[in-house]
Amino acid sequence: MYKRLTLAVLVLFATTISLSVTPVSAQMGSAKRPLNHDDYDSWTRIQGQQISPDGEWVAYAANPQEGDGELVVRHVASGNEYRQPRGTGARFSPDSGHLVYLIAPPEEETEAARKDKKKPEDMPKNGLGVMNLADGSVAEVERVKGFRLPADAGAWVAYLHEGPTSEEEKAASDPEEETEEEAEGDDEAEKKDKDYGTTLTVRSLSDGAEWNVASVLDYRFTDDGSIVVYTVSSEEEPETDGIYTYAPAAGAGATLLAGEGNYERLAFDENQNRMAFVSDTGDYAADEPTFDLYGWDVGSATAGVWASHRSTQGFPAGMAVSNKSPVSFNDDGSIVLFGIKEIPEPEPEEEDGEDEEEKAVFDLWSWDDPYPQPQQLQMRERVENQTLESVYYVDSGRFVQLADEDVPDVRLSDDGSVAFAQTSVPYTKEVSYYGGFNDVYVIDPMTGQRTLAAEKIFRGASMSPGGGYITWFGMDDYDWYLYDVADGTTRNLTETLDVRFDREDWDTPQAAGSYGIAGWLTDDQGVLIYDRYDIWLLRPDGSEARMITEGYGRAYDLSFRHVRLDPDENTIAPDAELLLATTNEETMATGFYRDSVDGTEYPREAMMVDRAIGRPTKAKNADTVLFTQSAFNEYPDLWVSGLDFAGKRVSHLGAQLDPLLWGSAELRDFRSSDGLPLKGILIKPANFDPDKSYPLMVYIYETLHQGLHSFRHPGPGTSVNTSYYVSNDYVMWMPDIEYGTGYPGKDALKCVLPGINMLIDEGYIDADRIGIQGHSWGGYQISYMVTQTNIFAAAEAGAPVSNMTSAYGGIRWASGMVRQFQYEQTQSRLGASLWEVPLRYVENSPIFWADKIETPLLILHNDEDGAVPWYQGIEFIMALRRLEKRAWMFNYNGEAHGLRQRVNQKDYTVRMQEFFDHYLKDETPPLWMVEGIKAWEKGKSDK
Repeated sequence: MYKRLTLAVLVLFATTISLSVTPVSAQMGSAKRPLNHDDYDSWTRIQGQQISPDGEWVAYAANPQEGDGELVVRHVASGNEYRQPRGTGARFSPDSGHLVYLIAPPEEETEAARKDKKKPEDMPKNGLGVMNLADGSVAEVERVKGFRLPADAGAWVAYLHEGPTSEEEKAASDPEEETEEEAEGDDEAEKKDKDYGTTLTVRSLSDGAEWNVASVLDYRFTDDGSIVVYTVSSEEEPETDGIYTYAPAAGAGATLLAGEGNYERLAFDENQNRMAFVSDTGDYAADEPTFDLYGWDVGSATAGVWASHRSTQGFPAGMAVSNKSPVSFNDDGSIVLFGIKEIPEPEPEEEDGEDEEEKAVFDLWSWDDPYPQPQQLQMRERVENQTLESVYYVDSGRFVQLADEDVPDVRLSDDGSVAFAQTSVPYTKEVSYYGGFNDVYVIDPMTGQRTLAAEKIFRGASMSPGGGYITWFGMDDYDWYLYDVADGTTRNLTETLDVRFDREDWDTPQAAGSYGIAGWLTDDQGVLIYDRYDIWLLRPDGSEARMITEGYGRAYDLSFRHVRLDPDENTIAPDAELLLATTNEETMATGFYRDSVDGTEYPREAMMVDRAIGRPTKAKNADTVLFTQSAFNEYPDLWVSGLDFAGKRVSHLGAQLDPLLWGSAELRDFRSSDGLPLKGILIKPANFDPDKSYPLMVYIYETLHQGLHSFRHPGPGTSVNTSYYVSNDYVMWMPDIEYGTGYPGKDALKCVLPGINMLIDEGYIDADRIGIQGHSWGGYQISYMVTQTNIFAAAEAGAPVSNMTSAYGGIRWASGMVRQFQYEQTQSRLGASLWEVPLRYVENSPIFWADKIETPLLILHNDEDGAVPWYQGIEFIMALRRLEKRAWMFNYNGEAHGLRQRVNQKDYTVRMQEFFDHYLKDETPPLWMVEGIKAWEKGKSDK
């Protein structure tokens, strides 16, 4: 009864306050209260924020966790706002004069239709809103699939309507019986599995004038908005299938290619002088139609065949152009990259009256399979749709196949002068144990000839934008390597530098990764590489290696990372001034510095604050940026500023905190029992009293202190909600854990217990009221720790591995991968196979020490867990049951590794709070803890 009543109150609460936080503050007066579970549904978050191209407007959706959201459009200078109920997916027009967005149907209507099991076509659909920013007036259109705006210019919007409802379809259908020929035609269409289009509207943003065309399946503008290209797929008039253009300013249309068939994979070159696509119209009458590559020179009258297995010289026998892979151009539009695929054999026809032979159905697990059977099943669709990249030279008509089964994935350089490929095919079996290795090839696109650039490198390589070089990070010596495409030589770029480029905080047996590449200079003149703190310029010929940040980062514990404000930027000018996202690794303050690539001065501070600063988004045509800033007790509202970051706040959802008790977070230093310096986040309740004795809630995973300034939205979920527990008078402690190799459970103990003891010694923690919670890897560590210590009054372990000997050969069902690599090389950190170090697997497995457990334990493990096989939870709870230990395990049927369905998140959040409140606050235990819930009570019990 309690839960049903609570849900009713939540619905009423969300309906009453909508999105406005002011009434809540007014109703509460000046007194602040703790968060409760009823607060979640109405709690509002900012999503989909946008800044207009001229930088004068900001738009964002303010969405509650349940119920209908609101689109807010704010003028930055004046503060004037327009609001649209249920607006989402907003985009500004290129001239910043209009805002176009979708209007979601009311959630209540959608939920009612879902409960009524409406057909997909009868479910409530999105509408479209077109807002004139001059006066806030809105034109609305019902039942719209989506919309597109030109990227750079043009006063037009195009949108595709939804298809008819089932009732409209029925009313429009011919009531007369079909002839035999019509029925056969329908069967043929169904056999080809053809999708049909709906009405496309092109609307003028200035005066609302519209142009409509039926049966459109795909469409797009040129960047300047002068042309809309669209494809038609018509059920009633299949002869009108084709690809067409419409010039909205002139009101003129043209047919590029028409005829029954499919028209797919539309692609323009960078300057939009050419377009390519694939179509099966030339072979559509066949049982299994094949595709050809078509092209169009923009401005010419029609499109024509560019590459076809029927006519193109050098096209491999038995192959055809495929519609399963993207089509793309090099920069100048002279080369098209596309995929080819084997032509399928026709299905054998069964004779009338012939019964299909019954066959055994099974999976064969072979010792020499490159991938385990479950992984093969996950890969099946990708393998069946695998295409082989090829190129077509538009001017000469030359065709070259670049990829094959051994080297299946190929990428073309921006200018098309070289192709780059890396393949794990020779090492597929080793992935299960060691991770990914790759051979790297350079391919001549004119001939298809391959050159092996690097062999068996770990984690792969990348090609410079100009195609002149291949770079990778060596895992044997932790140096950066470069392969020069022109002369075929390989150079070590960093061997003489007295600094580490590998991850200094790496703590798994697998080789450490790098900090990455910041970018390449124009014309491949140099590459910018990160170390832990600074940025290095390395010349490809080895002539120069210097820190462009002059060592300032390492000297002052500042980590510098390049911010790319222009999303179209793929290189960095040699004289560019860089904006650097900056983190103080000692205090976790964040902000921005500036530095130049070619200068010798120290980086210059633009902004540094003891908060978390979100990645900025720059207005396309103005030096204005949009970003968020937050702390544990500061909501991540939106801020707008110039490039000086002297900003102003333009959203005010932080007012939701006004009536609530919240708390504050601080960074604490401590040492492990081995003397290793560590950090942790300590979060104290509002009005913290150091003379009071508080219950302590510990949350663990691995390294957590980077989240010091994260704002933690209240809400239900899989793990403890920090904001809820602190608001309800718990102290929260989130310590870092660092590991060696071989004994991760003991490493966790060495890091977790000293931090807790430090807090106990400070006098405000009740040593008898300490709880701990963690999920997945955190759940494993907790399961192990409670076999070794009785410091915890209660513990929750989500999706824990309890038996490493059985989990080692288990399957990660979401990917189909065997879990062996995880134990030998990555997170589980045992460092060797089960047969090399069998006792390690036993020593680190909680199940072998379950008889030592005295801590009451709550377990969550769901039966569709794709990461940790849920039989790990079963083994553990059955061991604890046999040993008469206090333990409960929840399995939310059909749920994955973490809870996804909100009803289950809400339910478990309350039950976990009841569990901890009983053991840490002496609250009365709920009935489910006392009586359990029997299988025959499932779905009926209110316990």
